[in-house]
Amino acid sequence: MAGGGKWSDLEAFWPAEEMVRNPDRVVPEITKCYELAHPKGKQPSIGEVESWRESVYEVATALTNLGLGQVYIFVEYRVHEKMSPIDVVLAGTHPEGGHSYAAIELKQWRTVLHPDPSKATDGLCISCRNAAGTLCDECALGCVYMPDYGRHKKHPAVQVKENLNSLRIHHSMFDDRYVHLAGAAYLHNLKDPKSQWISRIKPAPGVPTFTARQPADLRAFLQAHFLPVADASAAQALLDRRRSAALLTSEVGAIVNGHTQFSLVEKQLEAVNSVMDALRSPSPGAKKVFVVSGRAGTGKSLIALTLLGQALQEEYGAKFVSGGIASRENFKRGARGKGKAFPTLNKVADDVAANELDLLLCDEAHRLTERPQTGSFAMRRGETSVSVIVTRARVPVFFVDGDQRLFAEEIWSEQELIDAIYELRAEVVPIRLDRAYRAVGSSTYDVWVKRFLAGDPVPWHADDDQEPEPFELYYTDSAARMEKFLQSKLDAELSARMSAGICWDWTDDTGTAPDVAPEKGWARPWNAGDNHRTPGVPKRRFWATDPGGFGQIGCVHTAQGLEYEWGGVIMGADFTWAGDAWVVDREHVRSKARRVSSDKDLLERIRNAYGVLMTRSIRGTVLYSVDPNTRQLFADLGVPKL
Repeated sequence: MAGGGKWSDLEAFWPAEEMVRNPDRVVPEITKCYELAHPKGKQPSIGEVESWRESVYEVATALTNLGLGQVYIFVEYRVHEKMSPIDVVLAGTHPEGGHSYAAIELKQWRTVLHPDPSKATDGLCISCRNAAGTLCDECALGCVYMPDYGRHKKHPAVQVKENLNSLRIHHSMFDDRYVHLAGAAYLHNLKDPKSQWISRIKPAPGVPTFTARQPADLRAFLQAHFLPVADASAAQALLDRRRSAALLTSEVGAIVNGHTQFSLVEKQLEAVNSVMDALRSPSPGAKKVFVVSGRAGTGKSLIALTLLGQALQEEYGAKFVSGGIASRENFKRGARGKGKAFPTLNKVADDVAANELDLLLCDEAHRLTERPQTGSFAMRRGETSVSVIVTRARVPVFFVDGDQRLFAEEIWSEQELIDAIYELRAEVVPIRLDRAYRAVGSSTYDVWVKRFLAGDPVPWHADDDQEPEPFELYYTDSAARMEKFLQSKLDAELSARMSAGICWDWTDDTGTAPDVAPEKGWARPWNAGDNHRTPGVPKRRFWATDPGGFGQIGCVHTAQGLEYEWGGVIMGADFTWAGDAWVVDREHVRSKARRVSSDKDLLERIRNAYGVLMTRSIRGTVLYSVDPNTRQLFADLGVPKL
């Protein structure tokens, strides 16, 4: 059905030789794909159709003439509605091996002039439009003047560079250093000798611009990046390994039912394939117990939900338990008819016999107590939490992150978990996830947070000349300013939440008492409990996902295991920077972490708590501390100030 109410992926792709053989069939197909992808069946412009008929055909012909006819061409390619469409993306095999991709910006220009400061038109920056006869370096190099349009436009190579950045942000595959990605601009109608200057400047290093007078250069570029082999795996990978910008909780139903926009990569795929192989083909000998470890944002919950979905689809008996109540309850609510697959660990311990289940998945194993709990804190006698999970299923799987242990009763570090499994006479199969993906795949932010909290902070480099940082990080000296900024994200229909370290008293659980008061004149309530009756306020387990959660301050209990697009973190007097190290003030700790007797261990647990809060966002984070020295540290590290 054409033209829904929202934008969807435009998927128009063929081998180059097919586009050369059947242009009269391909162009109508592209038009149909365009209408299906755009809201309300929007039709392409005449110029767009002409570009598909002429410009795309030129690229397809160049590839085919070089024997590269099996290279796939994706037309008007984009994977997110806020991403500018790329005229064509080529997918094939690189001469050095591995998948190879090239983003090509196509122009039908027949003449183009140098940027003209006397023509203060759109396309120039505000300063250049207001200046008298001068251009800044960026406009002088990155703009061109188009007399046919009567305005300035971006140099095509600048557009290519932006497209390459979008591909890296929205595709997990480009995190792999063995995947090749290049870009170029091709102005196939530009024969005017006076316009050839456009290919002799480089506003985007590494991105060449070819004109009609440089056919040999274009062909050399294509031959440098593609082999003449009939291998469609690169095209399939482009379709399969898109990085979803969706929140995990909004996709649970799709994941469990096997039709999600999330994709698994590298170690994530290894984990799923290894567990499913063990499930389908049991091996003799000791029981295999999988221990999947990784930092926040490495995809542990995604792997667990994917495994649950695959096992249920293949009609295996499978259950998902978790050391975290909030995350399990949110996943259960989103599972769309499969809520029974998300029992409590107590229920599994009481109702499931030894090896009765085929697969038992334990997410957030670092939050398990020594034994399954009967109530808030009471321990039950008998077998441990680990023994329940290991004995109840043919294939048990633990997901653990030792850096997220918070309280004294959370006893299972990765090593202690493994030792307990050995004591049960089982084989441990370790799988370590080594890459964080939550913050739009930003390894920069992941490393920055880890070093920052470890007391070995490094400067924040938001951008460099080659790859702009996709994740946004800010600090502020006002909680009110943080709230105003995050409210603007909420107004833009993005999810946003504020959280804080548990260093203020918690006087009630209605979600109305202004307990969190980090600065004079500004105070907000903690997230409510699960039994309150305050209208418009979500239960604590749904604080991170339900409308109304922005009005309260979340804690580590309600944030752990969940995510939102934008997050603000309020750091209190419990954790402050003392010039060269972090200091914990036990007097300001208001959580169960106070039961940790060792000062060294307490520092670790408080650091872990702030690490959890700082790694919940998928687009950007705002930091605020009540401590002036900590705020100065943010500034010294180059974190932009709101």
